[in-house]
Amino acid sequence: MMSNVVPIKKLKEVVGEVAFDELVKQLPGTNVYIPKNFNEEYHDRKKRNKYIRADYIAGMEIPDLMEKYSLSKATIYKIIENR
Repeated sequence: MMSNVVPIKKLKEVVGEVAFDELVKQLPGTNVYIPKNFNEEYHDRKKRNKYIRADYIAGMEIPDLMEKYSLSKATIYKIIENR
């Protein structure tokens, strides 16, 4: 098992039985990705990318952008080059 895969039993413990049953009912067979640093403000990719470009134009360095948005260097470069 990959280190970032959570056993179903653990997920059920964390979210509770009722919520777990609803997830199973609503999302059968679906893989769910939970970002390490979830931030509602950055959840919308278009909005997040706009913020990244604005921060970059304002002078923020790539390593700082990587840390702030929890993204790889390659992803940051793709975003700032895709205007």
